[in-house]
Amino acid sequence: MRVWITRSQPGADRHAEALRRQGYEVLLQPVLDIEPIRVSELEHRFDIVVFLSEHAVRCGLPHLELQGSAVFAVGGRTAEVLATAGVKARVPEDPSSEGLLRMPELQQVRDARILVVCGAAGRELLAPALMKRGARVEKLVCYRRVPAGKLTADACAVDAIVAASGDGLEQIARLWFAVGGRPEVALLVPSARVAEKGVELGFINIHDCAGADTAAVLRTLQALRATGAK
Repeated sequence: MRVWITRSQPGADRHAEALRRQGYEVLLQPVLDIEPIRVSELEHRFDIVVFLSEHAVRCGLPHLELQGSAVFAVGGRTAEVLATAGVKARVPEDPSSEGLLRMPELQQVRDARILVVCGAAGRELLAPALMKRGARVEKLVCYRRVPAGKLTADACAVDAIVAASGDGLEQIARLWFAVGGRPEVALLVPSARVAEKGVELGFINIHDCAGADTAAVLRTLQALRATGAK
């Protein structure tokens, strides 16, 4: 079974190595590159700091003083990168902005000063929802995603595509259909929201992994194998 890993680095290499160890053939071609954005130093500290990706940690953490702040990570991988830097973070059961908003610790936040560390042009869900709860919210936009490369026609031989985000899926669709890719290729996505976008973009064989981490992707690929997929 040949799988196209589309996520940005360094996660792409990590995913590819894990899949190869399980016997999958991998096409490693990220569709987005991560470009840091120059940011101004913040003038004050925050009661709560929320990191929305591992890229937010890598690009944003050097600009922050977290002493005294409660730190949250959108998912397990983001929390792992924070832990490597010596920062312990709380993680929602559902690795998403919706999951963060359901956490008990983020319910009563009136007058709390909250910083959301994120990329440019991301989802506008978390910050507005926290503001409605009375929090004073700022955003540290510390990176942007930029399209990466072209897809060759022989890439159409893949049996499955792994999408890591809605932004990435838009680039996948643009590249895939430009070289005559099949709409019925197995498309693995991290959430129901991205699955809906996949339908809008023209894919017809979509599988929700319920997460973007390596373990979630492997579970879904193994399920596909069990049903007779290559």
